[in-house]
Amino acid sequence: MFSFFKKWVTELKGGKVDWDEIEAHLIQSDLGLALTERILDKLKGQALSDQTVTAAASQAILELWKKPVRKPIVSGDPAVWLIIGVNGTGKTTSIAKLANRYQKLGKKVHLIGADTFRAAAIDQLKIWADRLDIGFSAGREGGDPAAAAFQGLADAKARGAELVMIDTAGRLHNKENLMRELEKMKRVIQKQSPSAPHETLLVLDGTNGGNALDQARQFHKFLTISGIIVTKLDTSSKGGAVAAIKAEEGIDPLFVGLGEGMDDLVEFNPQEYVARL
Repeated sequence: MFSFFKKWVTELKGGKVDWDEIEAHLIQSDLGLALTERILDKLKGQALSDQTVTAAASQAILELWKKPVRKPIVSGDPAVWLIIGVNGTGKTTSIAKLANRYQKLGKKVHLIGADTFRAAAIDQLKIWADRLDIGFSAGREGGDPAAAAFQGLADAKARGAELVMIDTAGRLHNKENLMRELEKMKRVIQKQSPSAPHETLLVLDGTNGGNALDQARQFHKFLTISGIIVTKLDTSSKGGAVAAIKAEEGIDPLFVGLGEGMDDLVEFNPQEYVARL
């Protein structure tokens, strides 16, 4: 992203600053309007160079995380995580990576396949559960996803699970009926465990840019997202939407995907994120 600024400042050569141009570029870098305005405020009154622009942007982004990023909740009876997102973001694979991570940390993990729209999704999750040798429950194809989550949570409790992750069907964030379905699932889960879900995690494709911000807004409106999992940050993605979501919605990314390997889903680190950006 910042390579643009080096070229832009070089071409400026003491001429009048085109603030509209720099604002447009920051927004096009998926940083969103709120964060862009913070960066511009830091720049005004400074002698412009690619270094000062980079420093102002980096500082504005890091200020979003003055407090350390919290750790996800993994204690409960059991701890229940609801994993949501649109199609194609990598929900199921992310769940497998998280299961692998917490199993290595000594947690007894149970997966629930509540994507009853696609038999392939349930099959994929079961393959991962078998590979990791962990608990697994699933609804039937075409069945009620809320019922699948309810029964799956009962099974997980009976097996002494400590951490339960529920895979949901991918859904468009602008389809209210599908959002209402997630609300129903949450209510049904709470009949089994009143404090659940302890985490509602939205999986976002890091290459989706501004659309990722819109997804976060809509899902948060219906479900109150507790954290984000950002996939594909190992690609050429700008990844600016991560900071934009934090600036506008106050939601932290808890995990980021940096590769295809099982250990390549790591805890979010603001300093490393800014360095990559």
